[in-house]
Amino acid sequence: MLRKWVPIIIYILSTMILASCYDSREVDEYAYVFAMGIDKGEDKTWRLTLQFPTMEKSAGADGGGGSSGGGGGGQQDEYEVVSVDAPSFFAAVQMLNTSIPRKLNFFHTKMIAISEEVAKAGEIGEMIAPIVRNRQIRRIAHIVVCKGSAEEFIKENKPVIGKNLSKTMELAFNESEDTGFFPHSILYDFYADMKSYGYQPVVMLGGLNKQVGKEVSKDRSGGNYTAGQLPRKGGRKIEFFGSAVFDGDKMIAELTGDETRMMLMARGEFERGFFTIPDPKSLELIIPIDVHLAKKPELKINIQGESPEIDLTIKLEGDILAIQSRLEYEKGKFKKELENVFAQHIKEELDRTIQKCRNLGVDVFKFSDTAIWQFPTIQDWEDYAWDKRFKNAKINTKVEFRIRRTGRQFRSSPIITSEENE
Repeated sequence: MLRKWVPIIIYILSTMILASCYDSREVDEYAYVFAMGIDKGEDKTWRLTLQFPTMEKSAGADGGGGSSGGGGGGQQDEYEVVSVDAPSFFAAVQMLNTSIPRKLNFFHTKMIAISEEVAKAGEIGEMIAPIVRNRQIRRIAHIVVCKGSAEEFIKENKPVIGKNLSKTMELAFNESEDTGFFPHSILYDFYADMKSYGYQPVVMLGGLNKQVGKEVSKDRSGGNYTAGQLPRKGGRKIEFFGSAVFDGDKMIAELTGDETRMMLMARGEFERGFFTIPDPKSLELIIPIDVHLAKKPELKINIQGESPEIDLTIKLEGDILAIQSRLEYEKGKFKKELENVFAQHIKEELDRTIQKCRNLGVDVFKFSDTAIWQFPTIQDWEDYAWDKRFKNAKINTKVEFRIRRTGRQFRSSPIITSEENE
């Protein structure tokens, strides 16, 4: 008799369990935070700034006047920014939840902006620790050190093309791969690097552009700036350019866009970038070149002496984009000369960047990732104190460059005028 009732009891219990949805929430019951900013607040508190969509549509965005489902994310055109001073991250979230009619949700947070003041104070570790523990915040969220107030930075985080802020931020961060002017920094790497015995954290620099009319850098590289300094007009006020260098959780220096490129080359993380150098035969003219890594850098490290000796070889390839002088740099001795001139230019920039970081005593090039394999145990590695020895390291660099393509022209010809034909 009991055997007959067992399947019935199991069926009833299963039905009750599967039907349990007492804690479910609808999608529109949340306020999805896209970006957050961290400043110092009043009276030893933190100021947390959050940005989220209001779920409103622009007039005429949905011609059918129906539901919002299936219409695409590009229909959002309103974003709310709220700030609160609180003793901790979780306290700030609780306080804001009392005044926002929807529950704050961090599953889609794409950017965490830290003010330069907080970064230089060496206190960011106190705020990052609870953020890392939060189950909703993904560790692929991008970390930015912004010049000035993080609150003002978040307020200016607006889409310029289209209305989808989430897509705007994704595309803006992807420019790191196409230009190399700023690193691709995420929460996971930042938190791990702060605790590393070898290398130090490097984070992208952000800023609000207020430099209209600023004199252009005379070196004509296009990368001798940091965020907020580009001589431009129009577009978003927000810009990402250069790097913030940390020692632990304290920001100690900045790298320009050019110096950031050198750092990424040494780390093997440089994807692509346009470089502009003076024409070797006509210094008043320029030659732009599309450059990328030919292969991963070759790195050899000798730790036998008091200070490590590092041999770094970087191999690059490039495509000529334009030749203003009309000289035949596409072939022969002119091509070889251009390759040597460009390789020397990169070597000089690389050496200056390495020397700058050695003076700071920070290994932002991740040389320690190679050195650590020469130690049998973690304890031996920690006892070696790479972070202290790096400052006196002897670093030898070599740069090789080859021109692979010349664009849609195989050779340059001089421009002929009527006077030259007389």
